Amino acid sequence: MRKILLTLLLSSLPLFAAAQLQVGIMNPQQVLEALPEMDQVRTDLESFVEQRQQEFTTEYSSWIESMTEFDELVEQGILSGSEREEREEELREREQALGTLEQQIRTRIQQRQSQLLSPIMDRVETTMEEIAEQHGLDIVINELTSEGEPIVYFSSEEGVRNITQEVIQQLVSN
Repeated sequence: MRKILLTLLLSSLPLFAAAQLQVGIMNPQQVLEALPEMDQVRTDLESFVEQRQQEFTTEYSSWIESMTEFDELVEQGILSGSEREEREEELREREQALGTLEQQIRTRIQQRQSQLLSPIMDRVETTMEEIAEQHGLDIVINELTSEGEPIVYFSSEEGVRNITQEVIQQLVSN
């Protein structure tokens, strides 16, 4: 009987500790959408992406033209065996260069996005910490899980405070 009582007592200790834990929730996507500077970030990022797409399209079009020209020369029988092999190798190298360019462009877009969002995310994090401190929250959990964040389930709303609107209000008023 003593062992059962001790086991029950020890297993319920985390429940007592969790009951004192103050948890808040926040919707970061809603916060970001409410910030006026996000319109400029979207515009800047769209412009950047458009420029990179144009850069890739130019290179891709040039490669397609070269492929078409090569096919025409092959059909006409103008190229010798060695010329044909040389051109095929050149076209393969250009195709590989296109793949490399595409990857570089993706990386540059991600870097630009990070560069544009980093100062905003720093402000959001600082504001969230300030508000969590004001309310005595121990943890603030992401309300959404659409982007692969850890999923957290609540058995009760007790002790949980949604601070999304307060974060938005303080960010917009600063």
